[in-house]
Amino acid sequence: METSLIVRQGKPEDIYEISDIYKDSIRELCKGEYSQEIISLWENSIAPESRLKSIDSGSLWVVEINGDIGGYLVSVPGELVALFIGSAYSGLGIGRKLCELGIRLATKDSPVVTIESTLTAAPFYEKIGFTKTSSGFFSHGNSQIKIPIVNMVYDTTRT
Repeated sequence: METSLIVRQGKPEDIYEISDIYKDSIRELCKGEYSQEIISLWENSIAPESRLKSIDSGSLWVVEINGDIGGYLVSVPGELVALFIGSAYSGLGIGRKLCELGIRLATKDSPVVTIESTLTAAPFYEKIGFTKTSSGFFSHGNSQIKIPIVNMVYDTTRT
């Protein structure tokens, strides 16, 4: 059977499937770098409805694989805000495809793209061309959880 892969903007009816991807990605892909305590708090830190603002603004994109959402991206000018892939789809090139789209979208008004990468995803972003600028804690959202991250930058003016 041939695999159907579609990248499209997110729709309001996607929020629960996107939430499932978010939770699965954290629970399954990040377990080597984060404690179970952090993962348990983190995976439940964002309500599905909170993604509606990104959908309404056109900054949230999904990749569908045979009709199921396998990952999503939130990209705004100058920043990749979120990129999560479901564990069943990890390693298939979906993350790269979404990241490349995110870079194109984020660099429309800025030659530099920043990201707060999970510890898990930092090597992935380095392969794409991001460089580490510092370490810190995730700054988006309202959560009081201290989630360690790697601050990274992609500079399109570098050759």
